Amino acid sequence: MARVLGVVRLSRVSDETTSPERQRRSIQRWVDQEGHVVVGWVEDIDVSGGIEPWKRPEFGKWLPSTIGKEVSAIEHRIAAEESRADEYDIICALKIDRLSRRVLHVHTLLEWCEKNGKEVATVEDGINLNTQMGKLLLSLIASFAEGELEAIKARAKSSYNHLVKEGRWRGGRTPYGYREEKQETGDGWKLVPDDYGTDTAGTLREIVRRLIAGESANSIAQWLNEDVSKTPTSLDAQMIRSGKTPKGSRWTAANTAKVVRSRCILGQMEVSEEMMVEGRKTTRRRVVRDADGQPLQRAEPLITHEEWELANKKLDENTSKRNGNRKGGSPLLRVAFCTCGEPAYLGPGRNWPYYRCASRTTHKPCPTGSKGIAAHTLEDAVGKAFLLAAGDVEIVRKVFRPGVDYTRDIEEVNRALSDLREDREAGLYSSELGKQEYREAYKRLDARREQLIAQPTRPDTWEEIPTGETYRERWSTLSTQHEKGRELRAAGVKAVIHAEPIPGMTAAQLMAPDGHDGMWQHPVGRVQVLIPMDFKQRLRNMAAVHSEG
Repeated sequence: MARVLGVVRLSRVSDETTSPERQRRSIQRWVDQEGHVVVGWVEDIDVSGGIEPWKRPEFGKWLPSTIGKEVSAIEHRIAAEESRADEYDIICALKIDRLSRRVLHVHTLLEWCEKNGKEVATVEDGINLNTQMGKLLLSLIASFAEGELEAIKARAKSSYNHLVKEGRWRGGRTPYGYREEKQETGDGWKLVPDDYGTDTAGTLREIVRRLIAGESANSIAQWLNEDVSKTPTSLDAQMIRSGKTPKGSRWTAANTAKVVRSRCILGQMEVSEEMMVEGRKTTRRRVVRDADGQPLQRAEPLITHEEWELANKKLDENTSKRNGNRKGGSPLLRVAFCTCGEPAYLGPGRNWPYYRCASRTTHKPCPTGSKGIAAHTLEDAVGKAFLLAAGDVEIVRKVFRPGVDYTRDIEEVNRALSDLREDREAGLYSSELGKQEYREAYKRLDARREQLIAQPTRPDTWEEIPTGETYRERWSTLSTQHEKGRELRAAGVKAVIHAEPIPGMTAAQLMAPDGHDGMWQHPVGRVQVLIPMDFKQRLRNMAAVHSEG
């Protein structure tokens, strides 16, 4: 009389003919006929047949975790002791595919059983696994089971792609900025902009606007966290829409950047795929494409492609700490410089903070003999000089006007061709039918590329639109030095800290370019404030308008 471990498995795609109850009854009947005894049951419900037996939630408790692994004998012994492998003699399942649908997994399990004095039995297959013919039949049946699994996956993927191409929502984590809404026809669901209630679409657009305006992801995250009930994260927004209590999760620079970098906010779809690269398994994100190789549009874009590219460009720029947009950094970072060319950083002093040459942080003497300057002295001097020179200049808002350029479309087609070639190299077009599909898809994409290359282009432009507000008026609304520093950086203002007071200058000297890329200079004490020359031209234009009036 042998001890039997009954193995029951049911996946989501199985039908009632292999229900858990039927599997148990069949195994118990076989055990009684053979005169054995069941010492335990393994029931893995809603578990795919593609998962290794030793990794399944229940079966894995009865098998060593090191099966199929090249590890030391000590590790094998430890894994065996931690499992329940010594409690049974026979592993019995209704059919081979209940053990696994993978040929390699079945053979690996059988090899382990042979080495450890155990047997594998299946009720309906009727195979004697102790003979060579039985092992051969086992391989054939397992091969058919694996083929069936691949067919099931292919049907599921085809159904999924069909729903996506129809613009229907298949389920899963809702992309930030969208919500699920029933189709007007009542046939399934679709994604629509979440512009009411939780209004994550409005929040996302504001995130993008702030990024383009020059704010960092870190400072935007701090703004989002000021009241997370009004700007909930993706998870909390879904819980609120489901009528559940949100967890109050917080925004970080990382998840703020993640929602902006995703092409999901363009109404497109990204998927994760596992690939073998140089013999190693790696995961990559790729855009789902239509038959013409273009990104599949499954929902209305929340922002324009130009805004998405600008926001991502700002994110790339802000990954550098040298750009001066960090929350809590020096207010005049990338504005204040030493005469040696190094930036000036804010640091503590005996009575108040000081700006000092960056050479101090490297413990090297400044070649120009720089001296620190009190923070309030420098910030006041720069502010006064800027308002004196440009306070009456009207602020203009730059608006991006996209031209006609097919470079992006050509890049998309090239990317689609690259993905197609990678899929072929991975063996996805190995059959004759697959080869034909590959040729047809490649011909369509290549023809599309030729068509795009032949199209005329027009460059992008920036249009300056007057805001009706002067810099002096804007300055009066700014309450912190960080806000003023951001305004100075946007205006292109620089301040050079000299070791000694700068001698007085004539009006002509003040108005003349000083050699710093044609900057307009205003010395205040030992601070040389440099302002872009376009402010000078705009002042002249204003004076001409006033004289004509």
